[in-house]
Amino acid sequence: MPALLALDLGTTSAKAALIDLEGRTLATADAEHPSRHTPDGGSEQEPATWVRAARTAVGRVLPHTAGIAALCLTGQMQDLVLEGERGAIRPAVLYSDLRAAAEAEEIRAALAADGQDWDGLTGNLQDASSCAAMFRRLSRTETAATAATRGITFGPAGHLAHALGAGLRCDLTTAAATGLLDARTRDWSRDVAHAAGIDLALLPRLTSQLGEIVGRTDGDARDLLGLPAGIPIVLAPGDAAAAALGITGPAPGQDHASLGTSGWIAAIRPAQQHTSIDGASHRLALAGGAELHISALLAAGAAAAWARSAYLAGADAESADRLLENREHERGRGPSGLLVLPSLGGERFPVRDERLRGAVLGIDTSTTPADLYAGTLEGIAFALSHALDCADAGRVLPVVGGGAASAPWRRILADVTGRPVAGTDGTDATLLGAAIAGAEALGLDHRLIPLAAQGGQITEPDPSAGAAFAALRPRHRRLYDAAAELAA
Repeated sequence: MPALLALDLGTTSAKAALIDLEGRTLATADAEHPSRHTPDGGSEQEPATWVRAARTAVGRVLPHTAGIAALCLTGQMQDLVLEGERGAIRPAVLYSDLRAAAEAEEIRAALAADGQDWDGLTGNLQDASSCAAMFRRLSRTETAATAATRGITFGPAGHLAHALGAGLRCDLTTAAATGLLDARTRDWSRDVAHAAGIDLALLPRLTSQLGEIVGRTDGDARDLLGLPAGIPIVLAPGDAAAAALGITGPAPGQDHASLGTSGWIAAIRPAQQHTSIDGASHRLALAGGAELHISALLAAGAAAAWARSAYLAGADAESADRLLENREHERGRGPSGLLVLPSLGGERFPVRDERLRGAVLGIDTSTTPADLYAGTLEGIAFALSHALDCADAGRVLPVVGGGAASAPWRRILADVTGRPVAGTDGTDATLLGAAIAGAEALGLDHRLIPLAAQGGQITEPDPSAGAAFAALRPRHRRLYDAAAELAA
């Protein structure tokens, strides 16, 4: 039976999975790729390293199948890739790059002069991370590169599809994260593109389905990925939407949490008129008239990894969990006594503030390294909880990502949110979502089921611990404002 080859080109690695039409994962693999960070807030990656990492990951899973039904692509969103005659002209500017603050204000002012509100037009608060602002900055600092640009893609999935001969394509969810999509028409905004100095002809064609066949692998596919020519290429939604598809399916409703390198609370909702803007959350278009509401932390698993390095002498996640288990056995479940902001380098939620840095409040002579680590995990859980409706207490919250493997962290998340937390079997939700999008795009008869519908281990909140955390929750939220005021 041919399998779907799902490929997620993420921030730190390329992940590949072979998933058959019965929903069984036959093989998985990943391969890391590097980033380059600069003192002025720059964050870039070489697109060639995306392709090399993808080839490595794909090569590790291919021996486990006799045939590929489709290559299903997803990946990080909101990256700016300038495509030339022979691939990318320069390194991709990542979504976390903060160098275009001045250009973002220039675009805002140019639109305002014409009676346009950039935030209202796009349905989201726009800032230095907008791809429109990134391009305007490059047109000023790297004139030769922008002059040589023959097209633009907005992430590694679009770049790889282009390299494989599918042309310039972009899914709606990724497009909605760029600052260039009109939320009302769900098409590229001519006015924003003009203010950013972007020729509309450079922008990719938008897909209209959750998963769309955008082409077939060409003669370069064997060199690029080790794949034969002729395989359908399905462009799935960007990683956040693909994860939602893999966790809860396409129907609007259930919230879910992710504890990956970054973290988020997200849910698919019916599309609404963008009459008001929540500056700290995103409303991203989905094909079919829905939206993905997402409240994203810049650091979740990344903050936990930093805490293990800083407080626990570099202990791995399993060793850190054992420390938390021992601590819980001695003290029971409940707050550590610390309030922690896990913002290591700017933040997106519950506040949007590129200057915000982390904070730890409440240290005394009894504070231990395990307390500091527990407090960090609590801080991440608190930050996510600010996106949840208290009226939904008692409704199961599915959780995915690397941090979801930690039983102590799942208990902390349950206690902080007051909601039962559903763990998963370790299936990568983003890869599963990409495979679901591929199976639907090809019209295949399949049994790929979202994780929330598969059941899973439920971690119930502890009533006493939950009450204690509930009392601290508003204080934790006020700490963001206090830290921002001090930073200012």
